[in-house]
Amino acid sequence: MFKKPVHWIMYGGIWVLMGLYYTTWDMVAYRMPFLSVLPMNLLQNAVWALEGLVILRVAQRFPIQSFSLKGLPAWIINLGTGFVLACLGLGIAWLISLAFQEPEMRAKILQWPWKNLLRFFFTYLHSTLILMWAVLGGFHGFLLYKGMKARELEAAQLEASLTLARNQMLLAQFQPHFLFNALNSISALIHTDPQAADRMVARLGDLLRLNLDAEASQELPLEKEMALVDAFLAIEKVRFQDRLEVEVDIPPGLARAPVPKFLLQPLVENALKHGLAPRARPGKLLIRATREAPWLTLEVQDNGAGFEGSREGVGLRNTRARLLMLYHENHRLEIFSVPDKGTRVVVRIPLH
Repeated sequence: MFKKPVHWIMYGGIWVLMGLYYTTWDMVAYRMPFLSVLPMNLLQNAVWALEGLVILRVAQRFPIQSFSLKGLPAWIINLGTGFVLACLGLGIAWLISLAFQEPEMRAKILQWPWKNLLRFFFTYLHSTLILMWAVLGGFHGFLLYKGMKARELEAAQLEASLTLARNQMLLAQFQPHFLFNALNSISALIHTDPQAADRMVARLGDLLRLNLDAEASQELPLEKEMALVDAFLAIEKVRFQDRLEVEVDIPPGLARAPVPKFLLQPLVENALKHGLAPRARPGKLLIRATREAPWLTLEVQDNGAGFEGSREGVGLRNTRARLLMLYHENHRLEIFSVPDKGTRVVVRIPLH
């Protein structure tokens, strides 16, 4: 019933306090010395404590779980047990009080034992019954609270497992998406510039190694995320040759800031594919990180053709979905675009 010793101590302590309360009540009502009525009240409350254990056991065996007709038997069993134990306890309490009486008073009481017993019974029945049912109500309240917490924990664990599964699925989509694009670029170069295609294959190998070495967690330090982006840009520079200028502005103090794994790579890929690749002239890519408490702000900006809101692709949709699952509403992803002057993607995530 009680799994820890401290629970037994607390339970016994409650009944000792009840004994002290009734002792003071008798002391005031009957003008009796405190120590003369203390043993009687402690002994009577010991009886109530034992009966309370019976009530708790019955409540465990037949828990009240609803107010419907289906739960009526449990109500009858619990309330009926409380009534029977209250009557039994009153009889025992009367015998205890009788044992503590002076001999003359005990003799008077025993002249009409049933009359005195019934008077004692009806004097204390209502308070005793309330006490027994209060124990029942308190225990069932505890059971309901415990069940509610268990359901909340189960729901949270289920949501976390579903979120993790969906996140892993989205994460798994990034790499094939990138690999297909990289292989297409290699295929385009292999006949026109075999040396460039060879360098691209080597950089692709470096990138795959970094991916394999990446941590299994959903977040990784910004410096490691940038190592993946650098490997990716090394491949793209082969394809762009001298048409791509990259500027990275990340303060040293933010190098260890946690960011979602593969957050920047699809944003950089979009900037190159949709912003700079269509241009014939050289383009510039800027990657910036700033601290704007409580946010870590990451920006990817190009000076290309600009973003059209209606053509949000797989990479951007997956990025939004991952941010939502990782940070719920506690994040921002905004796209600022000026046609022919470039696109700036701003991501704000909690800085921790």
